[in-house]
Amino acid sequence: MPKSCYLIDGHYQIYRSFYAPFRNLTSPSGEPTRATYVFFQMLFNILRERQPDYLAMVMDVSDERTFRREIDPEYKAHRPPPPEDLVLQQDRIVSLVEAAKIPILSLEGFEADDLMASIAHRLRDEDVELYLVSRDKDLEQLLSDRVKLYDAASQEVIDAETLRRKKGYDPREALEIQTLTGDSTDNVPGVPGVGLKTALKLIREYGSAENVVRHADELSPKLAERLRAFTDRLPVTRKLVTLRTDVPLSFDLRDCAVDRIDLSALRQPFRELSFRRLAEQLDAMLPDDDKPEPSASPRKSETKYELIDTPQRFAEFAERLSRQTVFAFDTETTGLNPVAADIVGLSFCWKEGEACYLPLRAMLGKALSPGEVFARLGPLFEDPKVRKVGQNIKYDLVVLLQQGVRTRGVSFDTRLASFLLDPDARSHSIETLARRWFDHDMIPITDLIGKGKNQITLDQVDTRRVCEYAAEDADYTWRLYRVLTAQMEGSFAAPLFHETEVPLIEVLAEMEHTGIALDTAHLERIGKRIRKRMDELTERVHKLAGRPFNLDSPKQLAEVLFDEQGLHVVRKTKTGRSTDQDTLATLTAATDHPIPPLVLEYRELAKLKSTYIDTLPKMVCPRTGRIHASFDQTGTVTGRLSSRDPNLQNIPVRTEMGRQIRRAFVAGDDDHVLLSADYSQIELRLLAHFSEDEGLCRAFEEGRDIHRMVAAEIHGIPLDDVTAEQRSRAKAVNFGIIYGQTAYGLARALGIPVGEAQDFIDAYFERFPGIRTFIDRCVEKAKESGYAETILGRRRPIRELRSRNHQQVSLGKRLAVNTVVQGSAADLIKRAMLAIHAAGNRNRFTARMTVQVHDELLFEIRRDRVEKEAPRIRRLMETAMSLRVPLVADIAWGPNWAETKP
Repeated sequence: MPKSCYLIDGHYQIYRSFYAPFRNLTSPSGEPTRATYVFFQMLFNILRERQPDYLAMVMDVSDERTFRREIDPEYKAHRPPPPEDLVLQQDRIVSLVEAAKIPILSLEGFEADDLMASIAHRLRDEDVELYLVSRDKDLEQLLSDRVKLYDAASQEVIDAETLRRKKGYDPREALEIQTLTGDSTDNVPGVPGVGLKTALKLIREYGSAENVVRHADELSPKLAERLRAFTDRLPVTRKLVTLRTDVPLSFDLRDCAVDRIDLSALRQPFRELSFRRLAEQLDAMLPDDDKPEPSASPRKSETKYELIDTPQRFAEFAERLSRQTVFAFDTETTGLNPVAADIVGLSFCWKEGEACYLPLRAMLGKALSPGEVFARLGPLFEDPKVRKVGQNIKYDLVVLLQQGVRTRGVSFDTRLASFLLDPDARSHSIETLARRWFDHDMIPITDLIGKGKNQITLDQVDTRRVCEYAAEDADYTWRLYRVLTAQMEGSFAAPLFHETEVPLIEVLAEMEHTGIALDTAHLERIGKRIRKRMDELTERVHKLAGRPFNLDSPKQLAEVLFDEQGLHVVRKTKTGRSTDQDTLATLTAATDHPIPPLVLEYRELAKLKSTYIDTLPKMVCPRTGRIHASFDQTGTVTGRLSSRDPNLQNIPVRTEMGRQIRRAFVAGDDDHVLLSADYSQIELRLLAHFSEDEGLCRAFEEGRDIHRMVAAEIHGIPLDDVTAEQRSRAKAVNFGIIYGQTAYGLARALGIPVGEAQDFIDAYFERFPGIRTFIDRCVEKAKESGYAETILGRRRPIRELRSRNHQQVSLGKRLAVNTVVQGSAADLIKRAMLAIHAAGNRNRFTARMTVQVHDELLFEIRRDRVEKEAPRIRRLMETAMSLRVPLVADIAWGPNWAETKP
């Protein structure tokens, strides 16, 4: 049986690792490491799964000093310089490969492809199968019975037979085809207008590229003319695409033996880079003699966690705490809802490895008096000069508000800092961050309270065990604070973090603690009406179908629509024929069949019923009689706040049923009303600000109806002649532009032909050229830098723009524009919230912020103070930022959210 040798195409695999669909990674020192991590995942997979006998990495030396550049100075000359992060990680990867004693083969004047071709030529008589770890099509000309390509991503082996089956040509023909088509990737010109299909047909008929040119007269006049024009270029292109097999490389197969590799040399670098999972894979691959000795648990050998459970210990602790200028703390409770849960204890840390736990509620062990604890510690929490640090500290602030303590001086949240620095990371939990930065596994809460029906609450656990758990939380919050402070300071995110996001934590905590009252009787009445309407719809659909079936079953609905009613299948999924919302909407628009629109209405009502009508009353806190939603600063990459328990962002605005649900959110009593402060067309105003488009800016400055003005400009008619339909279309385009809507999307939204929609978009950009320039600028900047940036400096990585997939690139273009506009709108309303909160504290506003949804703030305010406080709120919102166009906030108030009036 032949032995196997794997040659890794170094530059190709590093480039592929850099652009892999994998979350951003950075080391504790701030070094970008995603490509490094993905590369070594690939390497370990080869070693583990393919078990090669020989292994080496082949690298280019320089594009500028190859023999091909001497043949044609334009060879690869169009390529932009690689991103700085890619260069840094390439250097790191090469150094680690060298440390592991994996041979790196390179030679001045030649490319990696030539080295692999030459090695393949030298090994042609050896009993060795050669696998080239690459999908570069340039290597297809090398394939034979003993030379194969290996796709590390899909783990697919491509041999000569696979090439014939998948692409329709053999390795010999690959070179001839490439001679005719050239290679746009390397700036190698081919015959204009000749692609793979045409080239393959010509090579099959004439045998070689030279013969094709010789028989040009036998082909169509246009193609013949192009081939004749290519005659002088053909020898140059052929030399450029032909791989050299005579490279004078010093190569000995024995040097590449896998048993010479020293993977143990990677252990320390992986630890420094926080490659925990790779380190585990590494240890599993090492022989027992090379495996590290198990170390003692850091919890026991390197930490000092104190249980403060007596008045004397508490007095000593309080004295120590009072001397600190900054400390990390964490609260332990009986549940996830900070308003409804009972506080169980507090943990504190201000020195790595040392922490204290104060039990306040315990069945097994002693506990301190909460009243005495907060009487002594309350002033420290409320002192803005004493800096507080936490992990998701907003939760702790709400818990303390329940105890009558209004925390001031919040200076750092590790979860929030991690999110701003790396918004693409899947998780910013303390468990994830401790593992990432310190290679440490936190104690799972389930170790203490169990799971499922046998789960208990934390106050039922022995205080000594709770101490170990809670103190560890405070300890690793402090450690993360030290690490992430170094990451944050001087970074792009620092101003946004310190000036906006951290101050907002206290605002959101008070907003969550305030909550909002709910009219449950109103919801009950709506529920009855919805149930009645759903029953009516079910009866009508059954009658039209000719038989009863379960409307909630996609499978049964598909049988009725496609098998029995004969409707055309729109889309198939892995589970069968789709009957989702888009499919039903398409069937509704494309046919006059009555069932799809009825099912759409039924599903909308069912969703509203399950999400809001049935659920909201269960979310009312028994202690307060109010709903206390949670607002998350790390929920969206654009910076918009997200809400949960309940999700208030998704309540329909324009439907009657959505308005009825909003009507259930009410003022707490007759002495108060709800006041809505809503930014008017904020995203379009930001679009005008960023684009500086003269027409759009003028319209806002003059206070015109922006949609009517756009319609008038596009159609070339007076404002007074604009019809309702024309205004509606202009409105759809205005907002569609922000979200990157295509002509197809606009046509579908307006029910018009695609051509007409494209004409509308073209006319829009012709009349407002500044917007087109802005969009192009956003995309170009994101393409160059790798991210889109909001007005306050929030960055969102846009890797899609560097994809080779057209759909991904199109998505990236939309995200680049949308992030700038929508993300800046999020920045703006956060600034407004801070301004209103600060002014409210200074001037003793009765208005209390209760809800934030997109561009709207909802307050509960004393009825007799509305006339005085409403104008102040409006002024603060309209001056929260200085833009090139005026900001306008619409203010209205009333007894509930739906019935607010100016």
